[in-house]
Amino acid sequence: MLTRLIALLSGELKAEANETGPFERRYIAVAALLLEAMYADHRATDEEHAAVIRLLRDHFRLPEATARQLVQVAEERFAEVLDDWEFGEAVRVGFNPAERQEVLTLLWEVAYADGALARLEHRLLNRLARQLDLDFAAIESARATAAARGGLIRKAADDS
Repeated sequence: MLTRLIALLSGELKAEANETGPFERRYIAVAALLLEAMYADHRATDEEHAAVIRLLRDHFRLPEATARQLVQVAEERFAEVLDDWEFGEAVRVGFNPAERQEVLTLLWEVAYADGALARLEHRLLNRLARQLDLDFAAIESARATAAARGGLIRKAADDS
């Protein structure tokens, strides 16, 4: 693993969109980033975990069992790396700008799944948005879409 890290840092190794195995590298990368959003505040909830599986199932049109398998593979990959750069780069390279914006929306949905946005989650998603090479309008649109999908806009209006 140290050799791989040195190769990444020296520019000899590039993140790839594909890998051998049951899932494309870019799908694993999306799942790993969703897991990172779930773990960002150091308290992964059942709601967040269910959201990760549901979002992967719906977004990639996967059967429930396959979505769970993707999460398992992503958990393994996530545990192997020191930094999320590899996953962010695989998403940046593997998807067009509109698809990357949708991935960011999914990340916001996971962060909002427990009903509270922690400072660490907010920082993570802002950093990933920059890494995914999205402009301010795309970032704000992703955040607003996630809030609307999660009913947060409606809840805030009801609380007023």
